[in-house]
Amino acid sequence: MRRKRKNAYKFGDKKHSKRGKVSLLLAVLSLLAGIVMIGISIQNGGNANHYIGSAGLFALMVAFASMFIGFISLGEDSYKLFPILGSVCSGLVFAGWVAVYVLGFY
Repeated sequence: MRRKRKNAYKFGDKKHSKRGKVSLLLAVLSLLAGIVMIGISIQNGGNANHYIGSAGLFALMVAFASMFIGFISLGEDSYKLFPILGSVCSGLVFAGWVAVYVLGFY
């Protein structure tokens, strides 16, 4: 049986933020949706129907919501790993979606 070390540290009651985890999950889902939609568009020779466009707009809104949730989770009293990862990843995904839509107009 292992003995507990004398100088074992306890960092308080901090836990990983649930909102930070949700933010990261939504950012990854939005990114995966974009990859799937690009694959479908490539299979159709670069022509995607209006359903793919609607799904892309929905993924853009999911990325924005993810970024919003990530920024809210930064204010919580918890470990900052997931809130920072969620905010950065969702910000990059949101910027990618905005770039896709801006380039689509030209």
